[in-house]
Amino acid sequence: MRRIPWSTIAALLIVVALVFLIAQSWHEVLAAIELLRGADPIWLCLALVAVGTGFVCAGQIYGRVLAVLGHSAHFLWLTGTAMVAILINQSIPGGSVAAYAFLVASLRRKRFPVASVAMVAGTELLSWNGAVLISFTYGLVYLILTSGINGASVSYGAVILALLITSGLGYAGSRSDDTLHDWAQQLKGLVNRMFGPIWTQQQVVHVIDEIIASRRLLFEQPWRMLLLVILQLLIFMFHSMALLAILYGLGVVASPFAVAAAYGLALIVSTFVILPGGGGAVETALTLALRVQGVPPEAAIGAAIVFRLLSFWLLLPVGGVLYHVLTRSPVTRPDAE
Repeated sequence: MRRIPWSTIAALLIVVALVFLIAQSWHEVLAAIELLRGADPIWLCLALVAVGTGFVCAGQIYGRVLAVLGHSAHFLWLTGTAMVAILINQSIPGGSVAAYAFLVASLRRKRFPVASVAMVAGTELLSWNGAVLISFTYGLVYLILTSGINGASVSYGAVILALLITSGLGYAGSRSDDTLHDWAQQLKGLVNRMFGPIWTQQQVVHVIDEIIASRRLLFEQPWRMLLLVILQLLIFMFHSMALLAILYGLGVVASPFAVAAAYGLALIVSTFVILPGGGGAVETALTLALRVQGVPPEAAIGAAIVFRLLSFWLLLPVGGVLYHVLTRSPVTRPDAE
């Protein structure tokens, strides 16, 4: 496997996934195109701008963590990397693993230290789970207040898993230095027994020391983690605005608070969906959430399909080009203090 370039493997997986997606969901794409013909193009353009702004916020999450660790990266690189990672996450089964691998590989191509790469990926995951819980809680409370407890049709299993992931990351991140070193040595022993001598004692100690130093930077300034959660919430807010603009474009007037609540309720579904392109689960959840908020069935279905078209399908070719550029770009050294 070491003789095969990982970029080639990833490209083949993406091509296979795209072929599968088109074959399975072509009818959804055609339906969305029909809806677009009767929609107001100005509102749809505004929706697309809102989605793009969300990708900018996602890139700034990486940038803020890198800044705390003493590194910097170009604005366009951060935005493009975030966009490709999000599209990969939504494109293939188990996409979160592939997106994590792409993010790690992209950061390593920029010659960021291993511990800094782990810190960026870990804090992004932690802040995302925190923002998802906040957004979902808002949607649930809004739904109960406006429709009663019977209208709160949600996945409590998703909430429990999101809480477990967040709690697990928080627990691991709050352990003592000696505990982290012990865990690392146990992991090194397990990996070396399974795959042969891969990690040396010096490598493990060096990585853990860098993680501890990076963690200390974040714990000494907890407001930085709060800033990351706020940036994640801004992504959700811009996506909600895009959904609201689509509804306006289809001739439906809805409350921004109701649309944000519907998006928060549907967002929790994405925590567990492992099907390529969401397998229709996200669209279904979004449609049901909009209908509970009083949106007509036809408009709810149309808005969900068009939203996925603007936030996913139309961006796949752009993501493919960016993926090629990012994986083919020369290795550089970051600006670091």
